[in-house]
Order: sequence, then structure tokens, then C-alpha cells
Amino acid sequence: MSVIEFPERLDALPELEGALLWSMRAWALGLSRGIAVADEIQAMYADLGAPEAAHCLNGFMTALNNGALRMLDVNCVCHPAVSGDEFDLLDVLALQQEERGDDAIALLARMVAHEEAAEATAWITRLIARLNAAGHIMPRASEALRRHAFRAQFAWTATTSSACFH
Repeated sequence: MSVIEFPERLDALPELEGALLWSMRAWALGLSRGIAVADEIQAMYADLGAPEAAHCLNGFMTALNNGALRMLDVNCVCHPAVSGDEFDLLDVLALQQEERGDDAIALLARMVAHEEAAEATAWITRLIARLNAAGHIMPRASEALRRHAFRAQFAWTATTSSACFH
């Protein structure tokens, strides 16, 4: 088992990562509870200077939901702990920022079918580009590279998919 080298609590994450995680959690909460959250997510990305990133987040999360191979552990927005799946999703974003799309897809393939992993990574590319253009850089990039670089060499495939999301 690898050592987790980043905060286990939401309030200990860097501001950008906390915002990204909040938006993923809000999206999942909206889906599972039938709550309209698009305006709140849009406002958060507008506050970051990248309002069009909200559309990219929606595409990313939709691809995750559509291709889920298992229940993904995405907590409620008020939950103080960060789950292993949430850490991995933040790492996927950081890998894509470092132009390691194949490694991002391979990491996502533990959670979603390969086709949706590729689709999700395409949305992440757009999301990260918009955040980077607004001056936001994910600080976890070097750690994500150390943990997951060359994961694509050990690609994993599954035979079933589920549309369930936590």
C-alpha cells in the first residue's frame, strides 16, 4: 500500500484543489439528491476567473457517472475527510495538467470503463486549460507524477460498467 502524501482533510487542501473537490462533490450531490447545483458550481468557477470551466466539470463528471465500474466514494460537500477516490480524481486532474493523459486514463480506468475514462480525460484537458489560463495551477502535479507516472503501462480493463455514483 502506498503512503498518502497529501492532506486527509478537505480544509488542509490548497485552495484550488479544495474548490475542485467541492465542485465534484456538489455535482455528485446534485445528481444523487435531484438538487439543482449548476448555478452554485458556475458561481464558484466564475469566482476563480474561469466560468466556462463549469461546463467542463459537468462533462467530466457525466463521463465518470456514465462509465462507473463501481460506486465511487465522493463525499458530501460538508464532509471533512477526503476519500481515496477523491484523492485519485484530484491526481487525475494534476496528471492531465502535466500532459500525462495516458497515465490519467489508466488511473481513471480503475473507476470507469476505458471509453468513458478517455472521454473524461478530454473534458479534464479543457477544464485544466481554462483554470491555467486564469492563473491557477494545481500544486499536486509533482506528487501525482511520482505516484502515478507510467501507470498507462499497466492498463487495466473491465467487462462491466455501472451507472452508480455515491
